[in-house]
Amino acid sequence: MKILIAVAAVVIVSFASIRPGDPITNTKWDGENGLVVYFTKSDTVKLLVDEKMVAAAQYKVQDSLLIWRDFIKSEATCDTSIRGKYIYKIKEDVMTFRVISDRCEDRANILQTLVLIKK
Repeated sequence: MKILIAVAAVVIVSFASIRPGDPITNTKWDGENGLVVYFTKSDTVKLLVDEKMVAAAQYKVQDSLLIWRDFIKSEATCDTSIRGKYIYKIKEDVMTFRVISDRCEDRANILQTLVLIKK
């Protein structure tokens, strides 16, 4: 009986962590020049080059809307208080972004030209 309850608890927790309609959580994508973009199980996206983190951001997905906010200050990031909104599109394991609004022009220019291939 105790084993059955433990198994049921694991199954419930597993299903509770799945975000319906969110195809990017817990996925990795390849970009150009060795870039890897990892959308974690939580709300963090990590950008890695040669297995070293160059930037990290908080993300939120709602339907095809992606909200992005850098949270580690570096040369490769924007002001951590600025949020960008993007429409993402996935077709045949290729993800692209279209800027809806972002006051950080550098990030907007990079993301709207970024083409990612699912790993």
